[in-house]
Amino acid sequence: MSKVASKTKERELLGFTSPDKLRELNKKRSRLMTDKVTDISSAVRTLVHDGDYIGIGGFGMDRIPASALHEIVRQKKKHLTMAGHTATHDGQILLGGGCVEKVDAAYVVGVELVGLSPNCRRIFQEGKVQVTEWTNATLAWRYKAAAMGLSFLPVRTMLGTETIKHSKAIEFKCPFTGITYALVPACSPDISIIHVPRADKYGNCQIDGIIVSDIDLAKASKRLIITAEEIISTEEIRKSPERTVIPYYLVDAVVHIPYGSYPGNMPGKYYLDLEHLREWMKAEKDPKVFEEFIDKHIYSTKNFEEYLELCGGKEKLEKLRALEHVENITMKPRHHDTITPNTTEFMICTASHFLEDGKTAVVGTGLPMLASMLAQKTHAPNLLLMFEAGGIAPLLPALPLSVGDSRTFHQGLVATSMPDIMETCARGMVDYAFLGGAQIDRYGNLNSTVIGEDFDKPKVRLPGSGGANDLASLCWQTIIIMKMDKHKFVEKLDFLTTPGYLSGKDSREKSGLPANTGPFKIITDYCVLSFDKVTKEMQIESLHPGITLEDVQNRCSFKLKAQTDNIPITKEPTSKELEILRREIDPNGQVISK
Repeated sequence: MSKVASKTKERELLGFTSPDKLRELNKKRSRLMTDKVTDISSAVRTLVHDGDYIGIGGFGMDRIPASALHEIVRQKKKHLTMAGHTATHDGQILLGGGCVEKVDAAYVVGVELVGLSPNCRRIFQEGKVQVTEWTNATLAWRYKAAAMGLSFLPVRTMLGTETIKHSKAIEFKCPFTGITYALVPACSPDISIIHVPRADKYGNCQIDGIIVSDIDLAKASKRLIITAEEIISTEEIRKSPERTVIPYYLVDAVVHIPYGSYPGNMPGKYYLDLEHLREWMKAEKDPKVFEEFIDKHIYSTKNFEEYLELCGGKEKLEKLRALEHVENITMKPRHHDTITPNTTEFMICTASHFLEDGKTAVVGTGLPMLASMLAQKTHAPNLLLMFEAGGIAPLLPALPLSVGDSRTFHQGLVATSMPDIMETCARGMVDYAFLGGAQIDRYGNLNSTVIGEDFDKPKVRLPGSGGANDLASLCWQTIIIMKMDKHKFVEKLDFLTTPGYLSGKDSREKSGLPANTGPFKIITDYCVLSFDKVTKEMQIESLHPGITLEDVQNRCSFKLKAQTDNIPITKEPTSKELEILRREIDPNGQVISK
């Protein structure tokens, strides 16, 4: 292979161990089935060391090892490097406790539909952590490389963007095809913690629902703590060995902690505690208030059981158990005294019209979810929905609050892993990626990483790529939904996170991204935009009712052309669409009322 690009700005390679060194470490690991049950305090004291690279199982707010993370903070572990693989509440805990010095950032500071963490943003914006950028797929594939005993894997994502420039991936040409690939280095965490529904005393683990990257994470890690809702007998494990996804010889400690993912979601057992997550967010706005909050909820509690009692105890946990079993919940739709859609509802309905029956879409949090659900309930009943954490074709019972929560695989056809979803995209089997962003330029490139010129001390730290770069790189077409504003539709992005048509014309293909892919439509609160077939520049396809060409141009920092001389008017939502949206999809107004 021949190198075709070099880094414009070097970042530190975090979490890398050579395959041969990892082999030697694994050679020394015991293969004996010994009782590994211990308490969380002892497990953290013995296995988590200052300066470790820590991998965290689960995804977002789904199946996170919250109890173990509390104990890490309680023991005041320092100088950790965190794998920010959709680090939502797990990131809030470790960063809030001052435990983290360096971050491999795929998705950070965001807590999905709950919002952006004020404390985490302060830490990033003040340059208190050292950051290397990745995407959700590339960080997952880094675990996979280590799990395979390799030093890297070639992938077809991040190409042409600033995300790759701030990573430690290297661009190479394939000797067989001449196509440019990104080589992502293996990642072998010093310590990883994975929360599972059940395990035996030796560490044989079963997981219900989506796997995310936990199988590869377990194989890639040098040490592994398992926290479990339930300890079952090995005889029970042996009755269904096909359900055992993490074998005992990868595990160093097993800790029995019921509700150990709280306030996160444990599939089949309890839903996330949105109320408590909002309490965290509110407290984080004021550093002094948050310091008192952390002291009350972690430092002043002797264990996780005390924390659970502090947050509502048995009564609260029973409510969350009932909420997880959504078929028992009766939704109470809000009263609507108008049939006129607000701008958010108009955008959702318009976006849904572009999702065709029989197509496949991977959807992101928020507006894309609502538009996809609406399409399924109206004109596209055979629209196949996928979620990047592993859910395929669920029967969505209610609006998911995360792309990984249990609703994203509720009565689904498949509950798989993040690598499997991304590899399905890479094979050309997904028609649409459905995304949003903070900034967009004339070629449909997106920024969701930083606002400001200084990457290390940005004016505003945003979540990062998450899966956006991967999906926009690998799916056939990208649908983008975002409100129109001069600060969002910019001449030059502060950071090119996710590829559109890069610099226009054939630059996307020249970068190594698959041919005939790229942005398709942009749905805004003023108009629908598409792209010129030759130049790949953004153009106006339709204007929303009552909106003029001047209105649109005043909200865009670059000159927009119209697709035709007589610009059509965007079709208005029907009363049926609004009724479904308000009464069935988002009856509590979590999104449409914003």
